[in-house]
Amino acid sequence: MNVRDGRTRDSRILDVIRSLREGEVVSYGDIAEDAGYRGLSRLVGRLLAITEDDLPWWRVVNSTGRLVPGSEVEQAQLLRAEGVTVVDGRVRRAPVGRFSSASRTRCG
Repeated sequence: MNVRDGRTRDSRILDVIRSLREGEVVSYGDIAEDAGYRGLSRLVGRLLAITEDDLPWWRVVNSTGRLVPGSEVEQAQLLRAEGVTVVDGRVRRAPVGRFSSASRTRCG
C-alpha cells in the first residue's frame, strides 16, 4: 500500500467515526467494516489514539462492550450522558448501534 492509499484508508475510517450519532455505540471492528476495511479493528484503535481530530471516541468500544482501559470513568460519564447503560466497565445497552435493542433483535 502506498502512502496515498494509507491516507485514504485512514480518512475513510475517521469519517465513519465522525458520523457516529449521539447514543450510538459501535465496536472498532464495526468502524473498520463500515469504512470498507474489515479486519482492521486494531488500526481503528490506533487512529483514535494518535489523531488530533476532535472525534467522538467514547462511542467506540471493543466487541464485547468493554470501555477504553485507563479512560473508563470519563468514557462511562460521556456515554451515560447520551442515554447509554454502562455496568462494570461495559456497555450493556445503547439507544443506537451494536448494543441497541433493535440490533440485538436483528442479530439474534
